[in-house]
Amino acid sequence: MFFFSKKNILTDLSFLGADMHNHLLPNLDDGLQTENETIQFIEKFKTLGYKKIICTPHILSGVHSNNTTTILPALNRIKTLVKEKNINVEIEAAAEYMIDHELEALIDKNQPLLTFGNNYILIEMSYMAASPYLEQVIFNLKMKGLQPVLAHPERYSYYHSNFNKIIDIKDRGCLLQLNLLSLTEYYGNDVKKIAKKLIEEDLIDFIGTDIHHNNHLNTATQFAKDSKMYTLLKSKSFLNETLV
Repeated sequence: MFFFSKKNILTDLSFLGADMHNHLLPNLDDGLQTENETIQFIEKFKTLGYKKIICTPHILSGVHSNNTTTILPALNRIKTLVKEKNINVEIEAAAEYMIDHELEALIDKNQPLLTFGNNYILIEMSYMAASPYLEQVIFNLKMKGLQPVLAHPERYSYYHSNFNKIIDIKDRGCLLQLNLLSLTEYYGNDVKKIAKKLIEEDLIDFIGTDIHHNNHLNTATQFAKDSKMYTLLKSKSFLNETLV
């Protein structure tokens, strides 16, 4: 279990039920690289109270060229190890799709896309600039009967001075997923301010850890140390709990 110095605070994220954004599957992207690491992280997720972990490797053309043939075998291997080690956590997989021309081509050609829950599909953009394909991809996915979920809108700094753009994305029928670590100062104070505002205005549908490595995990386990942010998060309802 994870405790903190004098206050003896335990971070309990069981109220979320499921984590639907992380990079725990080994050797697929810039996340964990070995099966042993993956099992260790899954055990720690269980300690935090998660009942289900939905792994979402990056799919980014020319960088992380994943698809069902790379992700599903990795998932099955980890599920086997979790069962062998009697870890009582459900493991699933989807993907985190970069919004680009390659994703548009997959949609146009009716290629199989990795989703979770009720046909949710996790999408993201570059941190440098908004994708010119965003609105069209949202529309096309919805026309295919899929529900797009935009990953970590609070981390797109180009929206910090244009908060209404995030509201517009939501109004177009795209759900929003916030990173747990954004409610700390891990990504900086500006990100934390936007994250807090998004939570307070009930614009967030999912909370994800987006964990790639030990620094992420250590910060997540200490989240309850910020009692105001922890209390704010617990006061809201998210769709995570519907995934369990």
